[in-house]
Amino acid sequence: MSLANKVNDSSVKNEKREDVSAPSKAWFILACGWSFYLYEYILRASPGVITNELIADFGISAGAVGTLIAFYYFAYVPLQIPCGVITDKFGPRMVVTISALLCVIGAVVFATSHSVVWAQFGRFLIGAGSACAYICCLKIASVWFDKSKFAFIAGISMMMGTFGGMVAGFPFAKLSNNQGWRNAMLIAAAVGVVVMIVSWFVIKDKPDHKKSQIAEGGLLDGLKIIAAKPQNWLVGLYSLMMFLPLCVFAELWGTPYLMQRFGISNELASCGGIMVLIGYAIGCSVSSKLSDYWQSRRKVMALSVTWTFIGFAVVLYAPGLSFYPVLAAMFLSGIASGFSILYFTTVQENNPRKYSATSVGFTNALCMASGFIFQPLLGKLIDYSWDGNFSADGSPIYALKDYQFALSAVLFAFLLGRVIVFFIQETYKK
Repeated sequence: MSLANKVNDSSVKNEKREDVSAPSKAWFILACGWSFYLYEYILRASPGVITNELIADFGISAGAVGTLIAFYYFAYVPLQIPCGVITDKFGPRMVVTISALLCVIGAVVFATSHSVVWAQFGRFLIGAGSACAYICCLKIASVWFDKSKFAFIAGISMMMGTFGGMVAGFPFAKLSNNQGWRNAMLIAAAVGVVVMIVSWFVIKDKPDHKKSQIAEGGLLDGLKIIAAKPQNWLVGLYSLMMFLPLCVFAELWGTPYLMQRFGISNELASCGGIMVLIGYAIGCSVSSKLSDYWQSRRKVMALSVTWTFIGFAVVLYAPGLSFYPVLAAMFLSGIASGFSILYFTTVQENNPRKYSATSVGFTNALCMASGFIFQPLLGKLIDYSWDGNFSADGSPIYALKDYQFALSAVLFAFLLGRVIVFFIQETYKK
């Protein structure tokens, strides 16, 4: 055998060995991306179980606390598209590491603030640091995995994020009740330091044997292509409606609503948000299988919004239900809403693969505008319905009707989402 043949044979063997080892390495890198997404979700959703403490500590109303928590989205939403463009250009390793650092700083500022302005700034920094989390998971998926796995990984990635929301429920409520909400946030900041260090040493931007997946050309080339397609806007608006179960019920207003309705503690009431998140995780994980079975993205998205509307209508207005049937309804509604995660797959199938992070960022910007709009809006609606009664410590006393009045806005949003589905084109065959 000639030297050239030996070299070629050796290269083939090395390539085969690399192909065998690559999947486990790819999953390890993706798991690191998932860990950051899970972590930032804890920071995002944790205020949902300490709303009463924030109202009492800062001396503010429900509308003001809604605005305070929404400062996360005031940074998160505008940064979605820049983060997508930057991730396409520079890769996920550096972006995740710097983002984790911002989350740590934001958590410390929020935990140590004694004025609303500084608390808002802390939430803003957390939002800025969190902006790339889901985008980087899907960027890793598009670079390290075959495109046939993208829909599955998109669903599992969202499921990993919801695990963070679960930790932000009962476990964070327990920690906050034992240590105080400020110390609980400082502990969360310490965890973020570990995530930041691991991300820097583990994540790689691309496999060694592949050519660069970095987008060429100007920073805005991909954005111009994506923004010019009406279908991308329709899918993004649909995603805005379908993220409301998480950003409204699970992250903020679900816990105080259940506390008021059933007269229970924040620890027990946080189980409602956990049920939504568990259901959402299940829905996300099976959405691609259901789509493959029906050979349709659009049918699954239509089913998702229809049954989510029915489920949360039961949660809000079905008379005579005790706590546990309401939990069951929230769980089933979470599953239905999780099916909607196919909006990321749909937008991926509508756009060039080299702009994968930009297309995800574009969609996620519209999706996360749900928190930007509805968290403070519902707080204002609660204040509008409030009859003006105060507790002994001077904080407002909100009645069940106040929460029901405000949360009705979410049901109207679901109806609008169902109308939007009629205009979304099928992308399954793409």
